[in-house]
Order: sequence, then structure tokens, then C-alpha cells
Amino acid sequence: MQHNHTGKHYINDTWPHGSVVYHVYPRSLQDSNGDGVGDLAGITSRLGHIESLGADTVWLSPFYTSPMADFGYDVANYCDVDPIFGTLEDFKTLLAEAHRRNIRIMVDLVPNHTSDEHEWFMSSKQSRMNKHADWYVWRDGRVDLDGVRRPPNNWRDALTGASAWEWSEPRNQYYLHSFHTKQPDLNWNNQAVREAIKEVMRFWLELGVDGFRVDAVYWMAKDPLFRDDPPSESYVEGVDSPHDALQHTHSSGWPALYSHLNELAQVLKENRFASRKRFMVTEAYPERDNIAAYMEFYGSVDATVAAPFNFEGVSLAWNADSWYRFLKRFHDVLGDTDASAVASYAFGNHDQPRLASRIGDDAARSAAVMLMTLPGMVFIYYGEEIGMHDVQIPVEKIQDPAAKSGLARGQGRDPERTPMQWSAAINAGVSDAEPWLPLPEDYESSNVTSQTADDTSILTLYRRLGLLRRENDSLRVGDITVLDSGHPAVLGYVRTFHGRSCAVFINFVAESVSFVTPVGLGAQLLSSNLNGSTQPMKVGSEVALRPNEALVFEVA
Repeated sequence: MQHNHTGKHYINDTWPHGSVVYHVYPRSLQDSNGDGVGDLAGITSRLGHIESLGADTVWLSPFYTSPMADFGYDVANYCDVDPIFGTLEDFKTLLAEAHRRNIRIMVDLVPNHTSDEHEWFMSSKQSRMNKHADWYVWRDGRVDLDGVRRPPNNWRDALTGASAWEWSEPRNQYYLHSFHTKQPDLNWNNQAVREAIKEVMRFWLELGVDGFRVDAVYWMAKDPLFRDDPPSESYVEGVDSPHDALQHTHSSGWPALYSHLNELAQVLKENRFASRKRFMVTEAYPERDNIAAYMEFYGSVDATVAAPFNFEGVSLAWNADSWYRFLKRFHDVLGDTDASAVASYAFGNHDQPRLASRIGDDAARSAAVMLMTLPGMVFIYYGEEIGMHDVQIPVEKIQDPAAKSGLARGQGRDPERTPMQWSAAINAGVSDAEPWLPLPEDYESSNVTSQTADDTSILTLYRRLGLLRRENDSLRVGDITVLDSGHPAVLGYVRTFHGRSCAVFINFVAESVSFVTPVGLGAQLLSSNLNGSTQPMKVGSEVALRPNEALVFEVA
């Protein structure tokens, strides 16, 4: 049985459909000035590598002026560059050079919170009667029968799981911080706040950026009654993060979120920016029915300029059945929404363990084939293309504030943020100085230079996939039909555009399997192993897959 997500082509000629986005964590890609921390000029120097992957867009994690309590997600000035990353002129140079190569630039927008050193908050905390008094979430405390002052409710911050409320003496109130104590939440019920963030967007759009990745959007809308979050019945103390002890049904995700996001989306459509397509992708990790949550975004926020991240690539079990059921249901439903709707897939990011560490080196190769043959926007997290692993961080070198607090599990997010491994040279070619996080012991043998010389490496695989996606319209912008492969370990799907189709089959287990093809197959276009060949086969023929192998065929 075959399942086509829709009978119509929702594809148009705008760039988000089929785009390959390379996600850069600026501290870790390339240092240009010898201080051990990556910067904008360093990113500019590596655009050739990004281009070699077939990437046509770069997403930059924050590089704004910041005290770096949470490495740039605590923004002190939304409209300037922190000196550690360079200058605004360096950004303009990066943007110009990227555009010269036909590479678009998306920047991080952090609308839920600022730094406590932002001028807005510095003003807001001084009194309850000034211009910025209502720009943040302030509440009186609760006083117990014994006279002890307590936070307004039980909400917890997402970094440590401690109370999300911090007392401020000047104001004699608590302020809400859904993340670090130095990241006070903005009050999105205040129209002046919304206008200020829209002005931030206009600043970067005027410079020429192509869009935004919008951070932590669920926290932009909270229960106006500030009720306690209920306990989580599935929480296991000592195993789960303290933050997971509660269901965050009141502290985040309230319906006003969608009107807030749609208000931001409309900025991308303003006449002054209409000369070319702009787009934004929102970060949200649904806690309940994922597909229903994604569809709420698509149905409520202008799908011509916005899409939610699809995080199944970092959360879904790596097996054929789970992916079959998700892809079938998700694309069936997506096909019935706005014809402009863009899927958005990522298998890794700066907050999640690296792909190869989660599923293994061999499976990471077949995951690369899957990522680069799925519809919509696909995101490569820097280093995935060379199979980088999480790096064990010595205790004395831990940087992540969540891990330093002692309240988060393990080493926090540092293991997936380590410097890019460019070569066998000292410090992996990423810096003349000791990098801000340590490198793995094997960087001398596993790096861009060594893998470029190896025609069977995962880097070679990514480059071939990027070329295939760019040159093959069915893989870049085609509809998807999820196939019943008849084998519990094999996922299959077909991508079709204007009468031309390609089929993808993925073996999710570490042993050889065979299945009967439900579609006629023509020439083999690619194997995740980068070797071997398969003859054209009729419907009903038996196809063999080696352990963890993924194959791409033309459809006969």
C-alpha cells in the first residue's frame, strides 16, 4: 500500500522549498583572530566548505552584544555584534560574500527574553512607573502563614529546573526567567514590546538578511492567571531533568503565541522587503501530540513566510516503524493545509546530543541520506557532515551554565558544541590559540581535510547528496509518497515532481535485509556506502540492503 501526502503539488519557486541550511554555532566554526573563539570573519572564510555541501542557506546562532551568561542567548543589544565575534562591518562582509555565492543568511531572533544587562531591563527594574516598567514579567511574591516570602508560583527555568522567579530589590518584586536568571522574560502582552522586537527584525532585514530562526517560542505566551504547573506523572527523580518534574501547561504554549508569531511573520511581507523571499522557522518542542502541535503553527501563522521546526530527527526512535508512521501521518496532514506549507527537518542542533553519538556512525550515514532526501528545508548542524561525536569535557573546562550550576544533568550542552575539526594541524585548524572547548582525541584522523581525500567518507557522502538534491527536482521540491516496504526494518518513500520520481529505501538495522520493491526501480543514484550498484528492477523484485544502508533510485 502506498500513501501520498496529497494529490496536489504545494511546491512553488521560492527558496525555502528544498533548501539545505547549514547551522553554524559561531563560537565553534572558525577563529580568525587567535583568541580561541570562532567569529564572523572566520565563518566568512569557510563559506567555500559550506557551499561544497550543496547548502544554499546558513543559519547563525546568536552573535549579538551579550554578557555571555548563556553564550549569546542573553542579548544586551539586538542590533549590534558582540566584540568577541567581530563588528557589524564583519557581518556585512559575511552577508555580502554569502550572497555573492548565492547563499542566504538566516539569523537567530531571541524574542522571549533579553539579558538582564539590556537597557530595557535596567530601566524596568528601577521602578514600577517608567517607560519600561511593564516590558518584563513582574509579580509580587506569595507570603506563607509563617511570614516567609515565596515565588509567585512553582514554574521552573528550563536550564536548571530551579525556580523561574528571581527577586529584585530595587523593584521589590520577582521577575520571571524561563531560562537563566540573567535572561528575564519579556512581557509579550505589551504592544510596545512586540513593536520593539519587530523593529529589531526590520533592522536586520534592511541589512539584507534572508530570514530568522526564532528561539524558544513556546515561552512567549503564558497563563495570564499564573497558575502552578501540574506535576508530571512520568518524571523519574535522579534520571530526568528537574525541569521535567512538571508539565509546562501554564508556563508556556498558551494560544496567544500564534497571534504573536503571526504578527512577526507579517514583518517579512512588508512592502520594503518584498523584493525577495524572506522566511522564518520557529523553535518549539511540543510536549503533547507533536503533529497536532505542528499543524497549529501551520494553521495559525502565515505559512507563506513561516514554518515550525520538525524535531522528530532529534527525538524519534531510530527505527523504520516509527518513521513510517510519522512521515505518513505528518505529510498526509501537511498536504491538506496551506499549499505554501514548508516542512522543516533537523537531525541535530546546539542543544541536542550529536547524531553520530545518538545512533552510531553507520546509521548516521543512512540518516544523512534520509535528511537530504526529505521534503522542505533540511538543516545540517556543523560537523554532522564529518560525523562529529559528542566530546567528553573535563570538569574544569565545562562552559555551559546549566552544567556549571550542578542542577542540570551531566555536562550540559558543551559536548555537542565543540570546535569544528578542519585538519590534523594544531587545534584542528580552528584557531591559533587553545579553543574555547576541547577537541576530541581523534581529530587528527577525523577532519575535513582527511575526509576530503577519502572518496568513501561521510563528508564525500554529504557532498554527493547535496549535489543530487540540487540537480534533481524530485528530491529537492517533489511530493512525498510513503511506501509499505513489507519489511519491519526498511523505510521507503518516493519523491515525485512533474512526472519524474526517485525512491529512497533505508535499512534501520545493523544486518543485511532484503525486501520486495513495491515500485519499479531504474538506475541506482546513490548508496550511503558510496559503492556497489544495483540493476533496474520491476515491481515485485527483491532488493538487498547491507547493514544500515540507504539507497536512492530513479523510479522506472
